[in-house]
Amino acid sequence: MNILKKKLDTFKMCLEYGWYDKIVAGLLGKKISLFTNTLRPQRYKYIMLASHGTGRNAFWHFMYEAKAYPMRKFDIASIDRTCFFSWRKIYGIVCDRDLSNSCSGMKFVSKLNKKVPVFCLVRDPISIIRGGVNMTLANNIIGGGNNVSIKEVLESYLESYREMPHHFIFTTSPNQFTHITKELIYIDMNELSSKNAYNTIKFCCKKIGINEIKKNKIFFTKKIADSLALNIEKDFDLHINNNSFSIKVVQFENILHKRFKILRIINDNEIKREIAICITGKNIKSTLKKINQDNKIKQYIENTINAYLEDIKSKFRLYETLKIKEEEIIQYFKENKNHFNKFKELLEYETSNVKKYAPHIVESWIYYKKFLNIK
Repeated sequence: MNILKKKLDTFKMCLEYGWYDKIVAGLLGKKISLFTNTLRPQRYKYIMLASHGTGRNAFWHFMYEAKAYPMRKFDIASIDRTCFFSWRKIYGIVCDRDLSNSCSGMKFVSKLNKKVPVFCLVRDPISIIRGGVNMTLANNIIGGGNNVSIKEVLESYLESYREMPHHFIFTTSPNQFTHITKELIYIDMNELSSKNAYNTIKFCCKKIGINEIKKNKIFFTKKIADSLALNIEKDFDLHINNNSFSIKVVQFENILHKRFKILRIINDNEIKREIAICITGKNIKSTLKKINQDNKIKQYIENTINAYLEDIKSKFRLYETLKIKEEEIIQYFKENKNHFNKFKELLEYETSNVKKYAPHIVESWIYYKKFLNIK
Protein backbone atom coordinates (compact mmCIF):
# COMPACT_ATOMS: atom_id res chain seq x y z
CA MET A 1 0.00 0.00 0.00
CA ASN A 2 2.84 2.40 0.85
CA ILE A 3 4.42 1.87 -2.57
CA LEU A 4 1.11 2.51 -4.33
CA LYS A 5 0.51 5.63 -2.24
CA LYS A 6 4.00 6.93 -3.04
CA LYS A 7 3.47 6.35 -6.77
CA LEU A 8 0.07 8.07 -6.63
CA ASP A 9 1.54 11.06 -4.80
CA THR A 10 4.32 11.30 -7.41
CA PHE A 11 1.72 11.11 -10.20
CA LYS A 12 -0.30 13.94 -8.61
CA MET A 13 2.81 16.06 -8.22
CA CYS A 14 3.72 15.52 -11.88
CA LEU A 15 0.23 16.65 -12.92
CA GLU A 16 0.44 19.63 -10.58
CA TYR A 17 3.77 20.82 -11.98
CA GLY A 18 3.08 19.85 -15.57
CA TRP A 19 5.84 17.24 -15.64
CA TYR A 20 4.12 15.16 -18.33
CA ASP A 21 7.45 13.86 -19.62
CA LYS A 22 7.99 12.15 -16.27
CA ILE A 23 4.58 10.47 -16.49
CA VAL A 24 5.18 9.18 -20.02
CA ALA A 25 8.72 8.07 -19.18
CA GLY A 26 7.48 6.28 -16.06
CA LEU A 27 4.81 4.42 -18.03
CA LEU A 28 7.15 3.45 -20.86
CA GLY A 29 9.88 2.15 -18.58
CA LYS A 30 13.51 3.08 -18.17
CA LYS A 31 15.11 1.40 -21.17
CA ILE A 32 12.36 2.34 -23.63
CA SER A 33 12.06 5.96 -22.58
CA LEU A 34 15.78 6.56 -22.21
CA PHE A 35 17.21 4.89 -25.28
CA THR A 36 14.28 4.87 -27.71
CA ASN A 37 11.92 7.81 -27.46
CA THR A 38 14.56 10.43 -26.76
CA LEU A 39 17.09 9.12 -29.22
CA ARG A 40 15.10 7.60 -32.11
CA PRO A 41 14.60 10.03 -33.64
CA GLN A 42 17.27 11.99 -31.81
CA ARG A 43 15.42 15.26 -31.41
CA TYR A 44 17.84 17.29 -29.31
CA LYS A 45 19.05 20.46 -31.04
CA TYR A 46 22.02 21.54 -28.91
CA ILE A 47 24.22 20.66 -25.97
CA MET A 48 24.67 23.08 -23.06
CA LEU A 49 27.84 22.59 -21.01
CA ALA A 50 27.89 24.88 -18.01
CA SER A 51 29.97 24.07 -14.97
CA HIS A 52 29.30 25.65 -11.59
CA GLY A 53 30.11 29.33 -11.27
CA THR A 54 30.05 30.16 -14.98
CA GLY A 55 26.56 31.69 -15.18
CA ARG A 56 24.68 28.47 -15.89
CA ASN A 57 21.53 29.64 -14.04
CA ALA A 58 21.31 32.78 -16.16
CA PHE A 59 22.00 30.91 -19.40
CA TRP A 60 19.47 28.21 -18.50
CA HIS A 61 16.70 30.71 -17.74
CA PHE A 62 17.45 32.89 -20.75
CA MET A 63 17.37 29.91 -23.12
CA TYR A 64 14.19 28.62 -21.51
CA GLU A 65 12.44 31.95 -21.97
CA ALA A 66 13.60 32.03 -25.60
CA LYS A 67 11.76 28.69 -25.95
CA ALA A 68 14.95 26.73 -26.58
CA TYR A 69 14.02 24.53 -23.58
CA PRO A 70 17.20 23.25 -21.97
CA MET A 71 16.62 20.07 -19.99
CA ARG A 72 15.14 20.55 -16.55
CA LYS A 73 17.90 18.72 -14.70
CA PHE A 74 21.46 19.99 -14.80
CA ASP A 75 22.99 16.75 -13.62
CA ILE A 76 23.30 14.31 -16.51
CA ALA A 77 25.43 12.20 -14.16
CA SER A 78 22.33 11.17 -12.21
CA ILE A 79 20.39 10.25 -15.30
CA ASP A 80 17.29 8.11 -14.78
CA ARG A 81 14.08 7.48 -16.66
CA THR A 82 12.63 10.83 -15.64
CA CYS A 83 15.48 13.00 -16.92
CA PHE A 84 15.72 12.80 -20.65
CA PHE A 85 12.35 12.18 -22.20
CA SER A 86 11.11 15.24 -24.06
CA TRP A 87 8.27 15.95 -26.43
CA ARG A 88 9.71 19.38 -27.27
CA LYS A 89 10.38 20.25 -30.89
CA ILE A 90 13.52 22.08 -29.76
CA TYR A 91 15.38 21.25 -26.60
CA GLY A 92 18.90 20.99 -25.33
CA ILE A 93 20.76 18.38 -23.33
CA VAL A 94 22.44 19.92 -20.31
CA CYS A 95 25.58 18.71 -18.54
CA ASP A 96 27.31 20.48 -15.67
CA ARG A 97 30.18 18.13 -14.79
CA ASP A 98 32.77 15.60 -15.90
CA LEU A 99 31.07 12.28 -16.65
CA SER A 100 34.12 10.00 -16.41
CA ASN A 101 32.93 8.39 -13.18
CA SER A 102 29.30 8.12 -14.23
CA CYS A 103 28.53 4.91 -16.11
CA SER A 104 24.92 5.90 -16.80
CA GLY A 105 25.93 9.37 -17.97
CA MET A 106 28.63 8.06 -20.32
CA LYS A 107 26.26 5.39 -21.62
CA PHE A 108 23.67 8.03 -22.38
CA VAL A 109 26.17 10.24 -24.22
CA SER A 110 27.53 7.27 -26.19
CA LYS A 111 24.03 6.67 -27.61
CA LEU A 112 23.85 10.16 -29.08
CA ASN A 113 24.78 10.39 -32.75
CA LYS A 114 23.33 13.63 -34.13
CA LYS A 115 25.87 16.44 -34.45
CA VAL A 116 24.65 19.74 -33.02
CA PRO A 117 26.07 23.05 -31.75
CA VAL A 118 27.73 22.70 -28.34
CA PHE A 119 27.62 25.79 -26.14
CA CYS A 120 30.21 25.79 -23.37
CA LEU A 121 30.07 28.51 -20.71
CA VAL A 122 33.37 29.69 -19.28
CA ARG A 123 34.59 32.36 -16.91
CA ASP A 124 37.81 33.72 -15.49
CA PRO A 125 38.79 30.84 -13.15
CA ILE A 126 39.78 33.22 -10.35
CA SER A 127 36.32 34.77 -10.50
CA ILE A 128 34.83 31.27 -10.26
CA ILE A 129 36.87 30.67 -7.11
CA ARG A 130 35.83 34.05 -5.71
CA GLY A 131 32.20 33.16 -6.42
CA GLY A 132 32.59 29.81 -4.67
CA VAL A 133 34.11 31.43 -1.62
CA ASN A 134 31.30 34.00 -1.50
CA MET A 135 28.69 31.29 -1.96
CA THR A 136 30.10 29.55 1.11
CA LEU A 137 30.22 32.85 2.99
CA ALA A 138 26.58 33.56 2.08
CA ASN A 139 25.53 30.12 3.27
CA ASN A 140 27.41 30.68 6.53
CA ILE A 141 25.75 34.08 7.03
CA ILE A 142 22.29 32.67 6.40
CA GLY A 143 23.10 30.00 8.99
CA GLY A 144 24.23 32.57 11.54
CA GLY A 145 28.00 32.67 10.92
CA ASN A 146 30.09 35.49 9.50
CA ASN A 147 33.33 34.05 8.11
CA VAL A 148 34.72 31.81 5.40
CA SER A 149 37.97 29.95 4.72
CA ILE A 150 39.52 30.31 1.26
CA LYS A 151 41.68 27.29 2.05
CA GLU A 152 38.68 25.05 2.78
CA VAL A 153 36.91 26.12 -0.41
CA LEU A 154 40.01 25.39 -2.51
CA GLU A 155 40.37 21.99 -0.84
CA SER A 156 36.74 21.21 -1.67
CA TYR A 157 37.43 22.10 -5.32
CA LEU A 158 40.42 19.77 -5.43
CA GLU A 159 38.45 16.97 -3.79
CA SER A 160 35.58 17.31 -6.26
CA TYR A 161 38.08 17.42 -9.13
CA ARG A 162 39.42 14.04 -8.00
CA GLU A 163 35.96 12.49 -7.72
CA MET A 164 33.61 14.17 -10.20
CA PRO A 165 34.75 17.60 -11.37
CA HIS A 166 32.08 20.27 -11.78
CA HIS A 167 34.25 23.41 -11.84
CA PHE A 168 36.73 24.58 -14.50
CA ILE A 169 35.85 21.71 -16.90
CA PHE A 170 36.31 23.88 -19.98
CA THR A 171 38.30 21.19 -21.80
CA THR A 172 37.19 17.99 -20.05
CA SER A 173 33.47 18.46 -20.68
CA PRO A 174 33.58 19.39 -24.41
CA ASN A 175 35.93 16.46 -25.06
CA GLN A 176 33.21 14.07 -23.86
CA PHE A 177 30.85 15.37 -26.54
CA THR A 178 33.31 15.56 -29.44
CA HIS A 179 31.54 12.84 -31.45
CA ILE A 180 28.32 14.92 -31.65
CA THR A 181 29.87 18.38 -31.89
CA LYS A 182 28.89 20.21 -35.03
CA GLU A 183 30.42 23.44 -33.73
CA LEU A 184 31.99 24.17 -30.35
CA ILE A 185 31.04 27.64 -29.17
CA TYR A 186 32.61 29.06 -26.03
CA ILE A 187 30.59 31.75 -24.26
CA ASP A 188 32.15 33.86 -21.55
CA MET A 189 29.99 34.91 -18.60
CA ASN A 190 30.48 38.57 -19.58
CA GLU A 191 28.41 37.78 -22.66
CA LEU A 192 25.46 37.13 -20.32
CA SER A 193 25.68 40.56 -18.68
CA SER A 194 22.66 42.86 -18.74
CA LYS A 195 24.19 44.68 -21.70
CA ASN A 196 25.06 41.61 -23.80
CA ALA A 197 22.68 38.81 -22.79
CA TYR A 198 19.91 39.43 -25.31
CA ASN A 199 22.27 39.44 -28.30
CA THR A 200 24.11 36.38 -26.96
CA ILE A 201 20.87 34.39 -26.59
CA LYS A 202 19.71 35.61 -30.00
CA PHE A 203 22.98 34.33 -31.49
CA CYS A 204 22.62 30.94 -29.77
CA CYS A 205 18.99 30.59 -30.82
CA LYS A 206 19.83 31.25 -34.47
CA LYS A 207 22.38 28.45 -34.29
CA ILE A 208 19.60 25.99 -33.37
CA GLY A 209 16.89 27.31 -35.69
CA ILE A 210 15.03 29.88 -33.57
CA ASN A 211 15.05 33.12 -35.55
CA GLU A 212 12.80 35.20 -33.31
CA ILE A 213 12.76 35.71 -29.55
CA LYS A 214 9.33 36.83 -28.40
CA LYS A 215 10.30 37.52 -24.80
CA ASN A 216 10.69 41.20 -23.90
CA LYS A 217 14.32 42.35 -24.05
CA ILE A 218 14.06 43.70 -20.50
CA PHE A 219 13.98 40.13 -19.14
CA PHE A 220 17.50 39.56 -20.41
CA THR A 221 18.82 42.53 -18.42
CA LYS A 222 17.90 40.88 -15.11
CA LYS A 223 20.43 39.51 -12.67
CA ILE A 224 19.31 35.92 -12.37
CA ALA A 225 21.43 34.74 -9.45
CA ASP A 226 24.36 35.60 -7.27
CA SER A 227 26.02 34.00 -4.28
CA LEU A 228 23.58 35.30 -1.72
CA ALA A 229 20.44 35.16 -3.86
CA LEU A 230 20.92 31.43 -4.28
CA ASN A 231 20.60 31.11 -0.50
CA ILE A 232 17.31 33.02 -0.21
CA GLU A 233 15.12 30.01 -0.97
CA LYS A 234 13.30 28.73 2.10
CA ASP A 235 10.35 26.41 2.78
CA PHE A 236 7.84 27.12 5.53
CA ASP A 237 5.42 24.53 6.96
CA LEU A 238 2.88 26.69 8.75
CA HIS A 239 0.09 25.38 10.98
CA ILE A 240 -2.83 27.77 11.46
CA ASN A 241 -6.30 26.98 12.81
CA ASN A 242 -5.82 23.23 12.36
CA ASN A 243 -4.73 23.78 8.76
CA SER A 244 -1.27 23.20 7.31
CA PHE A 245 0.26 25.38 4.62
CA SER A 246 3.43 24.77 2.61
CA ILE A 247 4.88 28.12 1.61
CA LYS A 248 8.08 28.69 -0.36
CA VAL A 249 10.13 31.87 -0.64
CA VAL A 250 12.23 31.77 -3.79
CA GLN A 251 13.93 34.06 -6.27
CA PHE A 252 11.30 34.72 -8.94
CA GLU A 253 13.32 33.41 -11.90
CA ASN A 254 13.66 30.01 -10.24
CA ILE A 255 9.93 29.33 -10.60
CA LEU A 256 9.71 30.07 -14.32
CA HIS A 257 9.74 26.38 -15.26
CA LYS A 258 7.69 25.19 -12.28
CA ARG A 259 3.98 25.37 -11.68
CA PHE A 260 3.99 26.91 -8.25
CA LYS A 261 0.96 29.01 -7.32
CA ILE A 262 2.23 32.50 -6.63
CA LEU A 263 0.70 34.25 -3.64
CA ARG A 264 2.69 37.42 -4.03
CA ILE A 265 5.64 38.92 -5.91
CA ILE A 266 7.92 41.23 -3.97
CA ASN A 267 10.21 43.57 -5.88
CA ASP A 268 12.51 44.69 -3.11
CA ASN A 269 14.80 47.65 -3.73
CA GLU A 270 17.28 46.64 -1.05
CA ILE A 271 17.58 42.98 -2.07
CA LYS A 272 17.45 44.19 -5.70
CA ARG A 273 15.55 41.25 -7.13
CA GLU A 274 12.03 39.88 -7.46
CA ILE A 275 11.04 37.37 -4.81
CA ALA A 276 8.10 35.00 -5.21
CA ILE A 277 5.97 33.81 -2.30
CA CYS A 278 4.44 30.53 -3.48
CA ILE A 279 2.15 27.75 -2.36
CA THR A 280 3.63 24.29 -2.79
CA GLY A 281 2.70 20.77 -1.81
CA LYS A 282 -0.62 19.02 -2.36
CA ASN A 283 -4.04 20.52 -3.14
CA ILE A 284 -2.70 23.92 -4.13
CA LYS A 285 -6.06 25.22 -5.39
CA SER A 286 -7.95 24.38 -2.20
CA THR A 287 -5.07 25.77 -0.12
CA LEU A 288 -5.23 29.08 -2.01
CA LYS A 289 -8.98 29.19 -1.48
CA LYS A 290 -8.56 28.75 2.30
CA ILE A 291 -5.98 31.53 2.43
CA ASN A 292 -8.11 33.96 0.44
CA GLN A 293 -11.19 33.26 2.56
CA ASP A 294 -9.53 33.82 5.93
CA ASN A 295 -7.83 37.15 6.63
CA LYS A 296 -6.23 35.81 9.83
CA ILE A 297 -4.46 33.06 7.87
CA LYS A 298 -3.42 35.52 5.16
CA GLN A 299 -2.07 37.97 7.75
CA TYR A 300 -0.18 35.24 9.64
CA ILE A 301 1.54 34.08 6.45
CA GLU A 302 2.37 37.64 5.46
CA ASN A 303 3.82 38.46 8.90
CA THR A 304 5.96 35.29 8.83
CA ILE A 305 7.33 36.05 5.38
CA ASN A 306 7.95 39.73 6.18
CA ALA A 307 9.92 38.80 9.30
CA TYR A 308 12.01 36.39 7.23
CA LEU A 309 12.70 39.01 4.56
CA GLU A 310 13.73 41.59 7.14
CA ASP A 311 16.21 39.07 8.51
CA ILE A 312 17.48 38.41 4.97
CA LYS A 313 17.98 42.15 4.40
CA SER A 314 20.17 42.47 7.48
CA LYS A 315 22.21 39.50 6.27
CA PHE A 316 22.51 41.09 2.82
CA ARG A 317 24.03 44.14 4.42
CA LEU A 318 26.50 41.98 6.36
CA TYR A 319 27.36 39.98 3.24
CA GLU A 320 28.11 43.17 1.28
CA THR A 321 30.71 44.18 3.85
CA LEU A 322 32.36 40.73 4.07
CA LYS A 323 32.33 39.31 0.55
CA ILE A 324 35.67 38.40 -0.99
CA LYS A 325 37.23 40.04 -4.06
CA GLU A 326 39.42 38.43 -6.73
CA GLU A 327 42.48 40.30 -5.49
CA GLU A 328 42.18 38.49 -2.16
CA ILE A 329 42.19 35.14 -3.98
CA ILE A 330 45.33 36.19 -5.88
CA GLN A 331 46.98 37.21 -2.61
CA TYR A 332 46.11 33.84 -1.06
CA PHE A 333 47.80 32.02 -3.94
CA LYS A 334 50.89 34.20 -3.56
CA GLU A 335 51.16 33.16 0.07
CA ASN A 336 50.27 29.46 -0.45
CA LYS A 337 52.44 28.03 -3.21
CA ASN A 338 51.22 24.46 -2.68
CA HIS A 339 47.68 25.39 -3.69
CA PHE A 340 49.02 27.69 -6.39
CA ASN A 341 50.97 24.86 -8.05
CA LYS A 342 48.03 22.45 -7.93
CA PHE A 343 45.61 24.95 -9.45
CA LYS A 344 48.12 26.14 -12.03
CA GLU A 345 48.46 22.60 -13.38
CA LEU A 346 44.71 21.99 -13.29
CA LEU A 347 43.84 25.28 -14.99
CA GLU A 348 46.55 25.02 -17.66
CA TYR A 349 44.85 21.87 -18.91
CA GLU A 350 41.28 23.08 -18.61
CA THR A 351 41.94 26.38 -20.37
CA SER A 352 43.84 24.72 -23.23
CA ASN A 353 40.70 24.14 -25.29
CA VAL A 354 39.51 27.71 -24.78
CA LYS A 355 42.91 28.99 -25.92
CA LYS A 356 42.56 26.86 -29.03
CA TYR A 357 38.99 27.74 -30.03
CA ALA A 358 38.42 31.14 -28.37
CA PRO A 359 41.79 32.71 -27.46
CA HIS A 360 40.19 36.15 -27.16
CA ILE A 361 38.23 34.93 -24.14
CA VAL A 362 41.30 33.78 -22.21
CA GLU A 363 43.01 37.02 -23.19
CA SER A 364 40.17 38.94 -21.53
CA TRP A 365 40.57 37.18 -18.16
CA ILE A 366 42.31 39.85 -16.08
CA TYR A 367 42.61 37.88 -12.86
CA TYR A 368 43.76 34.65 -14.48
CA LYS A 369 46.60 36.64 -16.06
CA LYS A 370 47.56 37.94 -12.62
CA PHE A 371 47.40 34.37 -11.31
CA LEU A 372 49.80 33.17 -14.00
CA ASN A 373 52.23 35.97 -13.18
CA ILE A 374 52.66 34.80 -9.60
CA LYS A 375 56.31 33.89 -9.03
